[in-house]
Amino acid sequence: MPSDAADIAEDLLHDVVAARGGEARDGQIEMTRAVAEAFDRREHLLVEAGTGTGKSFAYLVPAVAHGEPVVVATATKSLQDQLGEKDLPAVAAAVADRKNVTWAVVKGRGSYLCRARLSERLSEEGWTDQGALFNAVELPDELGRVLGWAEETTSGDRDELPFQVEDWGDYSVGGMECPGREACPFGDDCFAFQALDRAAEADVVVVNHHLYAAHMATEGAVLPPHKALVVDEAHRLEDTVAGALGIDLAPWRLFQLTRSMRMARALIGADAGRIQRALAALARDFEDQLRKTSPGRFADLAELPVADAIERIALLAGDLGARLRSTQPEQQALSGARARMLRLVGHLAGDVAALTELDDQTVAWVEGGRQAAVKTAPIDVAGLLQRELYGEVTMVGTSATLSLGGRLEPMATRLGLGGPANEVALERVPGPFDYARQTRLYLAADLPDPRTDEWREAIGDTAVQLVEASGGRALILCTSRRNVDLLAERLVGIDQRVLVQGELGANALREAFAEDETSVLVATMGFWEGLDVPGRSLQLVAIDRVPFPRPDDPLWAARREASERAGRSAFRDVDLPRAATLLAQGAGRLIRSKADHGVVAILDPRVARAGYGRELLAALPPMPVTTHREEAEAFLAALR
Repeated sequence: MPSDAADIAEDLLHDVVAARGGEARDGQIEMTRAVAEAFDRREHLLVEAGTGTGKSFAYLVPAVAHGEPVVVATATKSLQDQLGEKDLPAVAAAVADRKNVTWAVVKGRGSYLCRARLSERLSEEGWTDQGALFNAVELPDELGRVLGWAEETTSGDRDELPFQVEDWGDYSVGGMECPGREACPFGDDCFAFQALDRAAEADVVVVNHHLYAAHMATEGAVLPPHKALVVDEAHRLEDTVAGALGIDLAPWRLFQLTRSMRMARALIGADAGRIQRALAALARDFEDQLRKTSPGRFADLAELPVADAIERIALLAGDLGARLRSTQPEQQALSGARARMLRLVGHLAGDVAALTELDDQTVAWVEGGRQAAVKTAPIDVAGLLQRELYGEVTMVGTSATLSLGGRLEPMATRLGLGGPANEVALERVPGPFDYARQTRLYLAADLPDPRTDEWREAIGDTAVQLVEASGGRALILCTSRRNVDLLAERLVGIDQRVLVQGELGANALREAFAEDETSVLVATMGFWEGLDVPGRSLQLVAIDRVPFPRPDDPLWAARREASERAGRSAFRDVDLPRAATLLAQGAGRLIRSKADHGVVAILDPRVARAGYGRELLAALPPMPVTTHREEAEAFLAALR
């Protein structure tokens, strides 16, 4: 039976869309009603909404109509800004005659200017307090500009900074470093806590996944109390929670503490210099030992070559913490520095202790390469979400890519939803696009097995032929850096500009690709999601192979083993859902509006040949399929 809440939300949706000169779409109405009913009944909901549904308004309108605070967790800070600066103001304006809507955007600590850090920087230059001249000194240009901005800004949000700074870490702190409002001498004037104060009074609070995961990790200590949550791009939630509730012990954390020691001499005296040098040496030694340690999983920290450095980290952190606790500084800058350093050494000590007490629900490994670290993560987040989230909060999860083989049950299971204790409603809402008219899906069924060298040769030829048919206007998505380089090299001789990931920054690449209508962008995983280029600049999306998780990835390997211990198929339980989600995300880059047309080409013949290919195809938009390259080329040529 439809609820009154659903009727009210639908009425408001019509007002919001009409105010923007449009009409609510069928799928948008369906989703709006489903979200409103979930809030009203306090029943969890997973809703897959096809691209173009207008899902932001479909969850924001029920959120503002709910009558209780609702937290919206997005995948990125840019989407946070879109909701806070465009979508929520539009909703508020359209319903102003019925309801006064308030909202707040809250980002992680590192996004805000930290007054304590700024005070320390000023102290280092001869100032005793922010704005109070101690000596007649001239501030460095950057520091002076940051000080001027600090006196003008009302948000302290780095994204609103009107100039670039060389190292934002000189002026901000992360959650691992912030000592909290009460322990910081600048707590009452802290930009991050002011954002939380605004959130405490708001109808809708917009955060990102990482901040919400931190809220869970601290048992609800970060955000204001709430009983309703919307998770946008919910297909990312599992990995975000696993990362947030794990450990990342890396050399940068010691270098971070070393940098914080600049104020330590005034706190602990002559020993500060010795400890700072010891920290820097230990950071370098830790980094060197990590590089000599074979990457991969471990069950006992004591077995690793890097164990000695980690033991010394614990000892040095303990020594520094004891010395800091014995001090009672009077100056604000020193008080803030002491609180921050205590926080850093406390986290270091806690993480080292956790590494020595691993359980069978946690996977631990050494990460190699440029981001070398010792890491842990929970293998399965379903139980964690059940314990830490669902008992307190009604969760609505949405994305364009939640299903496997047309079914939402696998995603619900991975997120710990379903069953009497955590009942969940499952909805699939179609998007508004006419895929039969706008698209073709080309499956390269005649290519060699993708595990062979012959396949790499063949995909180069196929990519060139497709790109020539489309006249550029192509995004080529690869599952490895090796394939990015291979395909970029094969495309060198075409008439169009070839953009390659790594040659420019990510934002610059996106802008160059969108502005140069006939260009080709060759990229890896960072561009499978989030790229939004409607119009004639993108008419071909070519995907090199099915994006199965790497077999040597420690977390995914542990998930496979857990699935097999439970008597399930690791391939169907772990690998296939992950691949289907990423494949659908990649294919979803093509059609972003009703005016878009084009071809998605999958150069992995297994999608056409293997039995599991049907489940992968069911996760994609309903595009007409062809296994004949000539048909795809003809469709592309007609668009020109």
